[in-house]
Amino acid sequence: LLTRREAAEYLETKGVRSSKSTLARYAMGGDGPQYTLIGRTAYYKPEWLDQWLEAQMEPHSHSLAHAMAKVGEGL
Repeated sequence: LLTRREAAEYLETKGVRSSKSTLARYAMGGDGPQYTLIGRTAYYKPEWLDQWLEAQMEPHSHSLAHAMAKVGEGL
């Protein structure tokens, strides 16, 4: 199990900038990775962090021309 600080460091190793306060804010909003409370301390499993990261990945086109071409395909 990882503490919130360790979870933020783990996410950094995956290339995602994070902090323990960001993870706390996500937890309060209900849109962050799964965690468990033991006493008053939040703990994360690395696989929960990986699952959350995977769920965040949605391809986006980076050009307006590409997006417009896709809209034109639907007509």
